[in-house]
Formats: sequence, C-alpha cells, structure tokens
Amino acid sequence: MTVSKNKLPASSLAFFGKSVLLPYSGFMNHENNSFSITGLPECSPAKCENSTKSDLNLALPVYPDLSATALPGKGRPKSQKIKAIWIDVDQTLLDFDLCAKDALQAAFEAFSLPWKEEYFAIFLKENAKLWDQIEEGKMSRDTLRQVRFPIMFKRFGLPLAQPAAFESRFSQVLHSSAHPLNKAREGLKSFRQKQIPLFVISNGPAAGQKNRLEKAGMLADFIEVFTSQDFQCAKPDLQFFCQALEKTRQVIGDPKLKPEQVLVIGDSWKADICGALDFGSRCIWLRANRQHDPFEAPKDERVVEVQDWQQIIDWWNQQN
Repeated sequence: MTVSKNKLPASSLAFFGKSVLLPYSGFMNHENNSFSITGLPECSPAKCENSTKSDLNLALPVYPDLSATALPGKGRPKSQKIKAIWIDVDQTLLDFDLCAKDALQAAFEAFSLPWKEEYFAIFLKENAKLWDQIEEGKMSRDTLRQVRFPIMFKRFGLPLAQPAAFESRFSQVLHSSAHPLNKAREGLKSFRQKQIPLFVISNGPAAGQKNRLEKAGMLADFIEVFTSQDFQCAKPDLQFFCQALEKTRQVIGDPKLKPEQVLVIGDSWKADICGALDFGSRCIWLRANRQHDPFEAPKDERVVEVQDWQQIIDWWNQQN
C-alpha cells in the first residue's frame, strides 16, 4: 500500500465524517482515499455504506494522544479515574436464561405444543451459536429471527408449521420479561453512591430493553440507553463505542472524556470485552450462567473476571 509520508496523530481521524476519539495511529492512502489504523483492517469509502471520499479527512479538534495513557499491566502509566460506566443488559443486568425460558414456554403453550425441560438446554446452546454469528458480523438479527426456530425445532425433533408466528410470540414475551441477576440492583446502587453516571450499551432492540429494565426497576438508574438499533452498528464494532463516547461526553458535559475513563461491564467476550479493549476502556467480564458457553478467553490484565455481581461490588469497594 502507498501511504503518505506523514503519520496521522493518534485520535485525530475522522471516521465516516464524524470526529471520534481513537486510541490508534493511522496512515492516509491518497491514491484511493482510504486509511489504515494500526490494529484494524484497512477501510475505504467503497467498503462502507453511506460514506464518501470527502468524509475521510482530518478531524478537529485533535485530542491528546492516548498512547501514553494506556491501561495498567502494559508498562504504561496507570489508568485515570473512572468517570462513566457502560453496562450490557442480557446476562449482565438481567438473567437472559430465565427471560428466554419464560418466552419459550409461553410460545409452546400458545401453539399447544408439548413442553419438555430438555428443550431449554438445546435452545440455550443453539441460540448462543446464532448470536456468535451476529457478533462476528456473519448474520443479521433479521436473519436470526427467520432461522432460529426452524433450527431449534429440528433439534427438538418436533414439526413447526408457523415459524414466523412462533418467533413473534417468543419475542413478544421475551421483550416484556425481566429477571434481574442476583445483586445487580445493589451493584448499581454502589455505583450511584459514588455519583458515577451509568449508561446501558446493548445490541438488543431499544424499546424492548428499556421496557425490560423498567420492569426490573433499573431504568431510572441509567442516564441513557445506547443500542445497536439507535447507532446502526453493533458491539464489538468500534463505531458503536465511538458513538457511545460522543453521546456520553455530551450528556455529562465532558468533551475530553477518554476511553480509559470509561468502565465497561458485560458478559460477552466477543461483543463487550473485545470491543471495549479495542476501544481502550477498562472491563469487567461477568461470567454468570455460562454453563452453556464454555468459551475460555486468553488472560488479559486489563480485564477483571467475575462470576457474579457480589464480586463486582467487592472489587468496586476495593477500588474506592
């Protein structure tokens, strides 16, 4: 690739026409108006929807280079004080397993189908596979809704005459079901006592997630709910985190808020943790109810790994 002689300063790139804070350095290719960022694949307007060559320009103002303020454990200065917390919903705030079981049983009952407890374990395993494909960018949520129950019922060994109607009933109940994870409310209270602004980050539907959090008595704890539906991109896409940062800056009135001043809490290694690490934020990986997802991630000193909210509370109290 032919590049310009001048290296663009870290965190001074315009990403698809928007000034964003990026903890990376990059090079501009003037031959095809593309840029490459260290650690990320090359991106060009031809590869990105709704972008033009004029979108790729230097962003102003230029924020300070984050390369000297990385996370601890990497031989660099310690992270700065946490100024905002972003928290995932399913399997982080709410027990998705219980919510999904409510929805699955309700759909079985609505279609007069015989229920067996073994179906639920099959559902969790197959649903996790489908969401992995979504997080890897191999499947859309619309496709998931089309293929989910044909796949499930084949595994159940049952006929399914109306997969779309079954999916509709399942989703309706799921988006109204709310089972908070144990001690999650207490954890939010611990954060609020330190006057830390809280935000939701979710790949789920905006209305459904807000409805469920309200039912769980948690919505009022959050300043704003950020979803992939609103941002038109999903975790772990860097653009999701960039947009969340810009929104957070506006809301808390801190235009210089940096990624390392944000704590991300989530259950998905791929969507939540990898996305946050690539962005430059600190992370808590909550591994509650992961018996159907035996994935083991490489150890990373920037990640606090916990099994439940009590461990999050204990860690937070030690830090503060």
